[in-house]
Amino acid sequence: MSDVLLEIKDLHAGYGKAEVLRGITLSVRAGQVVTVIGPNGAGKSTLLNALMGLLPQKGGLRFDGADVAR
Repeated sequence: MSDVLLEIKDLHAGYGKAEVLRGITLSVRAGQVVTVIGPNGAGKSTLLNALMGLLPQKGGLRFDGADVAR
């Protein structure tokens, strides 16, 4: 078992034809603390909504080793 808890590879997400996230890649290890910061309109909420499955997304998404991408 890997110590990577969350792995995002080439994530794309948005609203309708407006692609907000383009090619996001991130690995978070168990025990790490990660913050998402940026100005208004930078895609912070879109990222979290895509990770929670509230928005359609494309790309690889694994949590605790399991593929959770839709």
